[in-house]
Amino acid sequence: MKKIAASLILLSSVSAFADTSSLQKLSGGDLDLASQIKMQKQLNLDNPFVIQLFSSWKAMGPVEMSSNQWIELILDKQYEKALSLLPTINDFKLSKVKAATELYLLYQTGHVQTFLTQWVEVASSTNLLQTEIGIALDQIIGSKSTKLILDNGFYISPEISAKLAKIESIPSHLNYSLQAMKALRTRVNAINWIGKLDESDPLRMPLAQTALLHYAKEGKLGASAKIIKDVVEPILKKSNNEEELSLYFMTLGRLLYQAGAMAESKKYYDLIPESSSYFLKAKTESLWAHLREKDFSRTKGELASLELSMFNDKFYPEAYLVSAMANVMLCEFNESRAALNRFIEVNRKWAKEIDKNINDPKALPVTANFFINNLEKARASLVKEKVALGNKKLDSKYSNSIDNQILAIDNSLHLEIASQWINRKAMLESALYKMKFVKIELISRMRAVEMNMQIAGSDEVSRQNAAPARKNQMSFPRDRALWGDELFHMSATVINKCINGKLTGEKKLST
Repeated sequence: MKKIAASLILLSSVSAFADTSSLQKLSGGDLDLASQIKMQKQLNLDNPFVIQLFSSWKAMGPVEMSSNQWIELILDKQYEKALSLLPTINDFKLSKVKAATELYLLYQTGHVQTFLTQWVEVASSTNLLQTEIGIALDQIIGSKSTKLILDNGFYISPEISAKLAKIESIPSHLNYSLQAMKALRTRVNAINWIGKLDESDPLRMPLAQTALLHYAKEGKLGASAKIIKDVVEPILKKSNNEEELSLYFMTLGRLLYQAGAMAESKKYYDLIPESSSYFLKAKTESLWAHLREKDFSRTKGELASLELSMFNDKFYPEAYLVSAMANVMLCEFNESRAALNRFIEVNRKWAKEIDKNINDPKALPVTANFFINNLEKARASLVKEKVALGNKKLDSKYSNSIDNQILAIDNSLHLEIASQWINRKAMLESALYKMKFVKIELISRMRAVEMNMQIAGSDEVSRQNAAPARKNQMSFPRDRALWGDELFHMSATVINKCINGKLTGEKKLST
């Protein structure tokens, strides 16, 4: 009975406690508690950088109200607003974290070009990469750094290259990716950066190819083989990219050719599928391996299977050179002359095209290689970024830097494209130079035929007085004469071939 009575008293007391309307009418009842009581926000410290920023902020002690509000914006992920307020933050206590926080905001707002440029500047002029907040920033980017660069492009100017040289020894994911990009362009120490990148990093294969080229030029074929075994092959085992595989076979073919292993070299050239962009180049290069083995008939067969006319609209001057040489060795003089005529006809057009494009600022690239793709991506990214920064009315220093970068990229693109056309000019001049020796051999063999085959009127050879030797230049005869070069001024008319494609008679001709 007592328990029931107690419960009734408790219930009645609660009802009395809930009815405070009479009390609120008394003095002080107009107090606005909603404006006086603030609940602590639930912090979401979800990445290493904000953890470091929060810790540094709390360790500073009292800071200006605007600084507190700025950091709270960052913690609330209001990155755009925080970035726009950045120029107004001048609290000395924040100076140690302000530069790193600016980089974090640029990264989070997607201003990749400005972020990368600012990162290089800060990293090379301060100890950012060795601080806790700098390490935390690198953890945010982490394994994404190479993808970030490749997706958006980034132009490593000579100035940026010099700044990167100052921080080569400092561990950092982003630093390693940028150093690898620099090594691809300069070809200096490319091999050193392969091991610093993750095994799945897409820059490992281009770095390996750069290192292979470097060692092959120095004749260090053993080093090239080790790179293929330890770096290239493990990557290819996980790749279904036809072009990567084709480039791998091309590289092996070239290295084996350089080592004198012609038979093995041809095997790898033959593995390149017809659908690959390397196919024609591989077939042309493999022809030299056949010639080196003096397998002239096989060389002619390979040329026939390619249908030489397919080269008429493509730049492969050495295909005609190989054809002329093989036919000379087989005493197929008419076919040799036909190859030379095709060489002149097709490459006269290419000579005009090359001369036109070398100095044309609007020239298109010969091929959109890695470096041109990177520059074009970087330019497009910068233009888009400039518009975004202008719309958001952010610090004008960013836009000024972007204008300078776009101008530098335009100049670099022009030089890159011009160098491709200059390389074509060098290739064509080299083919012209070699073709002169083919002509000499052809004339020599035709004379031997005339001396050893007394067939009146069947073979006729004549030579004009030699003109003074000149520097080898890319030029073609306008009169369509076969022997229109300045060095020899030779001419020949051939009616019949050698009997069965071989020289006969008492004298033997060495090949």
